[in-house]
Amino acid sequence: MKLNPNDKKVPLSFWRGLALSLSTTSVITSFFPLTVLANSIIYSAPSDTQNASFNGEMPIKQIGPLLLPRAVVQFSGMDVNVLAVPDWLFDRNTVLAGTLVNAQIDMSSKTGDLRGLVYFSDGLWLGNLASVNAPDVISINSGEMLRGRIRERLNNGFAFKPDTGAMRKILFTEIKNINSPRAYIFTIPSDSTKVLPENSSVKFDANTISFAPTFGHGFISRSARIPKSTLAGTEPGISKNQLAAMIGVNVVTELAPAIAIPLALNPGTNAQAQRELSYYNQVQTRLQGIPVPINFTSH
Repeated sequence: MKLNPNDKKVPLSFWRGLALSLSTTSVITSFFPLTVLANSIIYSAPSDTQNASFNGEMPIKQIGPLLLPRAVVQFSGMDVNVLAVPDWLFDRNTVLAGTLVNAQIDMSSKTGDLRGLVYFSDGLWLGNLASVNAPDVISINSGEMLRGRIRERLNNGFAFKPDTGAMRKILFTEIKNINSPRAYIFTIPSDSTKVLPENSSVKFDANTISFAPTFGHGFISRSARIPKSTLAGTEPGISKNQLAAMIGVNVVTELAPAIAIPLALNPGTNAQAQRELSYYNQVQTRLQGIPVPINFTSH
């Protein structure tokens, strides 16, 4: 049967049942998640001019002060990209992008955990990690400490501007550590390993990855949050969480799910959405349960 919200023969109880079933499905998914499959990370050994590198993808929930909804970390050689779903959107976007400065296998564990240092220099949420004026302090293998700012990546190194002196290039192979709010040390506990004979690389199976800041003596933020979305088309508007909360309440107030589409597409603010809901409930009371059309707007 083809359903039309304008059809008076479709009872409001149907829409209430649909909203309830959608809500129930979400709850069931939360309590009974799908089977988690191990992710694979490929470790490639270092060469004379290049540090070791990783290739693969891992799920991630938080990096420093950032909560990362439905996020993954993607390794591709020396590139590290963090993709998450900004509030109100439904597709992943690159929120952090950086460089794998060094990578290694921790042989103290039975399977050999993976560790590395990444420096983030781009992405939608880079500004949420620290002020652009926050300094970078680089520890060199020779023992030298350099204070200044990393300006850009130069193939196998960074262009670095010291607080005093001229711009210089620092190779990744020279870097021991970077103390910066944009630098993080990550750890990937491995479940199993396998040597790939075709290129002598090593495949690691793992499920989790954690990031620890190098700045502030390893302090991990306990007040992490999802940054406010600034992408075109997302502000002002109603967040996914706000909309979900409204639909949950609507099971009680007899709101048809058909109203969710115009609410989500509403160019106004959350206050405007609440006015839409109030007006809709008044209409429902007057019409005794006649569903509201998709193109419903307040007057």
